[in-house]
Amino acid sequence: MKLSLIALTVAAALPLSAHASDLNYNYVEADYASTHAFGTTLDGYQAKGSAAFNDNFFGTASYGRVSKNGGHFSEGTVGLGYRHAISDKANWDSILSYVNDDAGAGGNSASDNGYRIQTGVRGMMAPRFEANANVNYTHVSNFGNGVGAGVGGMFHVNDTWGITGGYDYSKRDSTHLNTWTLGLRASF
Repeated sequence: MKLSLIALTVAAALPLSAHASDLNYNYVEADYASTHAFGTTLDGYQAKGSAAFNDNFFGTASYGRVSKNGGHFSEGTVGLGYRHAISDKANWDSILSYVNDDAGAGGNSASDNGYRIQTGVRGMMAPRFEANANVNYTHVSNFGNGVGAGVGGMFHVNDTWGITGGYDYSKRDSTHLNTWTLGLRASF
């Protein structure tokens, strides 16, 4: 049901109202993050960035950590993305990322590496409001494998600063991760 809702969101995002060329793939971002997983809510942060190599390819990196009562979950990614204008109003993005997950509680911790494949749409819904929607598959053996989806938006305060928000859902084997973010982006 959730994936059907995300698919409808992606389809609805196609008739956006600005130019895909207005989308900036050079930025750094800092977010407050709240993740519900393992029967509890963990709070923390995310830092991420993107750099365009040319009109089609870009690199991404992110690190996030959430914790509560001595327990934590962190994830770092480094990826390569490809963007393609699907109209003068939106881009279709695909990203292949290396993923490192780490979790711990009560003095025990574990980490593992894997990959994520993500694809979705990004575009301007209004002159100052950008939206995105994506689906993904993550494979990190010790932390589970499965599908996920995300939606997000950004209000452009000016050409440099933007206020971001988003929701990501991931099902890793029998574990469900629900993450909300709110942050600030600097584009350059």
